Amino acid sequence: MPEQDDSAAAFVEHLFYPGVLAGSLLLGLTLIEAGVAPSVVLASNGLLFALLCFATERRFGAADAWRLDPVEARADVLHALISNPIPSALLRVTLSTSVVAASAWAAKRIGFPLWPTHWPILAQFVLALLAVELVSYAVHRALHGRPLWPLHAVHHCSPRMYFLLSVRKHPLQSLVTYGSRLVFVWLLGIPTDTLTLLLVFTTAHSYVQHANVRMNTRPWSRVFATPELHRLHHSRRESELNANFGDVLIVWDRVFGTRVEPRLDDDLSDAIGLPGLEVSQSYGTHLLLPFRWSRLHRAAAAGGPSGSS
Repeated sequence: MPEQDDSAAAFVEHLFYPGVLAGSLLLGLTLIEAGVAPSVVLASNGLLFALLCFATERRFGAADAWRLDPVEARADVLHALISNPIPSALLRVTLSTSVVAASAWAAKRIGFPLWPTHWPILAQFVLALLAVELVSYAVHRALHGRPLWPLHAVHHCSPRMYFLLSVRKHPLQSLVTYGSRLVFVWLLGIPTDTLTLLLVFTTAHSYVQHANVRMNTRPWSRVFATPELHRLHHSRRESELNANFGDVLIVWDRVFGTRVEPRLDDDLSDAIGLPGLEVSQSYGTHLLLPFRWSRLHRAAAAGGPSGSS
């Protein structure tokens, strides 16, 4: 039995991350080619990889301090049900028609489509990933600037890394993040199948990137924003917090000099969260955090309670 446990742990440590990436691509392609509706493809894959990360965390956790907390998990489920889909739906209703019309007008003016729809879907996927990640990188860096940081701090306020943290976004941040990405892909005219495959891959990656699973992902960290790199981004240390901005790819961090390599002896199990601030983990607290930001920091600086409830 101990040998079997060691073998399973070694398998997960080295193959869980690339397995999730490859599995999401393969399953997404299979369902798309079978003609399954995009909404069903996205929902089924999201649920599958969330459950996979949940089960793997329970068996192969990287840090006991990051074990799932039921109160925090309830808040993040509400983020998944409210903070993400409602802003996204609002953007689709208000912007999609006008942006798609602008894209068609631009294509007509220049005499050719803005997107190579004749390419194979995997080639389109790679191009879309590189392009969307550049937009995501720029927006993510902006979210770490002073005006937007209180919104993005909601994502960083957890003292643990676990898979559901991937869905935690303040609704106002969702408008900024999804708005920039959606306008970009609508303007380019990326086809639905390519966009569906991209979303399947990025969703699965986000779950595993935040997962509390012991992984050795160094072979992949030259290209991807691996869990080991992303944990540094959630550190309370500001030199690490303001680095490794890539959502899926780390290549833009390499281009712009913001990639930071984790130290081999570094233990981040007690170093995750917001610098100088402790926040209670409820959905209501998350929604109010940006509006209480200055008061909470003044209280923390004065030595009073820094959390909010």
